[in-house]
Amino acid sequence: MKQPVSPLTPLIALNTVVLDTETTGLDVRSDRVVQIGAVRLYGREIQDEAVFNVIVDPQMPIPDVARRIHGLSDADVAGKPGIAEVLAQLAAFIGDAVVVGHSIHFDLAILRHEAERHGIKWTEPKALDVALMVAGLDRALIDTSLDSLALSLGIAVEGRHTALGDAMATARVYVGLQNRLLASGIRTLAEAENLCRKPQGLIARQQEAGWFDRPREQHDFSRLALKQGTQRAIDSYLYRNRLGDVMSSPPISISETADLHSAAQLMAACHIGCLIVTRENGEPGILSERDVLHALAARGAEAGKLKVGAVMSFPVISAPADTFLYRALGLMARKNLRYLGVTDDGGRLAGIFTLRTLLRERALATLTVGDEIAMAGRPRDLAKVQSALPTLATGLLADGQDARQVCAIISAENKAMTARAAEIAEAELEAAGAGPAPAAYAVLMLGSGGRGESMLAPDQDNALLIADDYTGDLTSPDDWFSRFASRLNEILDRAGIPYCKGGVMARNIQWRRRLGEWQHQVEEWAHHPSPQALLNVDIFYDFTPAHVSSSAGARLAESLRHFAADTARSSLALVRALGETAASHAPPLGLFGRIRKDDQGRVDLKSGGLLPIVAGARAIALRHGVTALSTPERILQAAQQAGRSQADAEILANIHGFLIRLIITQQINDLEAGIAPGNRVEVARLNHRDQDELREALGRIDLITHMLRDLLQGI
Repeated sequence: MKQPVSPLTPLIALNTVVLDTETTGLDVRSDRVVQIGAVRLYGREIQDEAVFNVIVDPQMPIPDVARRIHGLSDADVAGKPGIAEVLAQLAAFIGDAVVVGHSIHFDLAILRHEAERHGIKWTEPKALDVALMVAGLDRALIDTSLDSLALSLGIAVEGRHTALGDAMATARVYVGLQNRLLASGIRTLAEAENLCRKPQGLIARQQEAGWFDRPREQHDFSRLALKQGTQRAIDSYLYRNRLGDVMSSPPISISETADLHSAAQLMAACHIGCLIVTRENGEPGILSERDVLHALAARGAEAGKLKVGAVMSFPVISAPADTFLYRALGLMARKNLRYLGVTDDGGRLAGIFTLRTLLRERALATLTVGDEIAMAGRPRDLAKVQSALPTLATGLLADGQDARQVCAIISAENKAMTARAAEIAEAELEAAGAGPAPAAYAVLMLGSGGRGESMLAPDQDNALLIADDYTGDLTSPDDWFSRFASRLNEILDRAGIPYCKGGVMARNIQWRRRLGEWQHQVEEWAHHPSPQALLNVDIFYDFTPAHVSSSAGARLAESLRHFAADTARSSLALVRALGETAASHAPPLGLFGRIRKDDQGRVDLKSGGLLPIVAGARAIALRHGVTALSTPERILQAAQQAGRSQADAEILANIHGFLIRLIITQQINDLEAGIAPGNRVEVARLNHRDQDELREALGRIDLITHMLRDLLQGI
């Protein structure tokens, strides 16, 4: 049974079959098929060995004009199978794949009429037309012939006007178009389908020729995503809780010089199944009950005299305390672990996470996102995970999950993708002979990703922090960290997290620095808060480490965090400038409290809604030394320390969550439609209650302005 292809599937990971037919003529209603050629693709890889090449007996004479084109005569097709037999074989070859072709709707139309003529059930597959895609990319293009497209891409065409030869040529053209599609922001099947709808003149001519026998698909995007979300239940507990919420802390430890008998007694007395082993070199190990049993089986009674250091395992496989449980369970399943270390912000072991086998199996059965990121070896593997996030978000929202928590999960996935991209980039450099990282480092996620508030319109806001003892030239393109940062950003872009349009990426030297250089930059921003400096501060001050080279890398990030917070708190000029900027953003409300919409009936809920709350909360938090990164926590903690009304703080936190829910729901709908997601919400699609609450919410954003005014008066 065919499984529907998700419109969110990235092109880089899309299963396709490139198809072409040769026929007795160009009338799709009366002419017949004489040859079918097809080849499989996965993403950009042409599977040369997976081809379909069949000559068909059309059961009618082949006109001379057609024979002169494809070279097949009546003698060539005599005794060949009929279309009824071949269509079944073709359907099996296509399977669940999306069909790609040049003027593919001609081929599909003639196959459809052949099926109707012979009373054969034929399910038309999803299709992409390279001619329509190219015309959609370049509206001024006149010649969209296969020869012209191949020539423009430098592709040699062999076997022209044979079905398989044209299918192969079309496959190479489609592969050659991928970079242009990516550069134009066309990453998913839905976006490619939407692109194919743009050249209306070409489509009109195809319709006149009878290539379409049904109206073009019309979408109703209003509640499509949320309806789909109810199709699969999700155990939201695993997506609400993090390791730090459930770990055992502090971990119970024993010296590596203790004997195994003492270790077994300690485990029994504490009713635990593992101990952390302290070692002279500072890197902890772990001793589990399984290790004790193995020693007893091998040495018998003498095992009790063995030193713990001779039996333990190291290093301790760990994950940060803010790791969601679903991701921790995926890691444990992949590594076959019963115990997982939990580290603090500085990379130090802070606790142990354990679970019974029964609980582990039950929990793993509920996962919708496993540990695919950790197993990814190529950008397209990461792209598949990225494309699954809207479906995951849909299910969680339909399950009643708070939209802010959904954003936290999206952020966690983007953070994990950034970490895996860094691992892949580092491994590639080592394989190329550049060696391992020459110094400790940390990859930092900035902006909304750092706050844990990412939605479904990602881009790259990241930076690279390097130890001061590194003596290389960071400005050189041949430098290890320069190459690493460029490849890191490239992998993420290919995986569906596009390059930052503002250039806030580690590949750019201003976002790739040593610790001391970052500290100097932070001081420069604080002492000279220019408009550009404030933009950088808005992005930078929400950073969190996504990947560290070692515990030393984690300590680098922790050190920079403390320095940046102390510098901001002591700089009244910076806090004042941040507060004034945040307070300058007015909500999109017009006369009598009406919502101001653009010419498409949408309202930007970021610039006049989220931005003043997020930026205002940051300014207040920096002034009062609040270390929380998430906006709601900043608001609540800062209000408490500033002596402001907790009720007002809670209202702002709720408005923040409400606006996020409206934006992310719109983004899901837009993604399904092949529309680039943004922050503009179509007001008419909201129900009356949400429209009323939106007006009320936008009208109460002035609460953050009042908080900022009080803050600024004090400095």
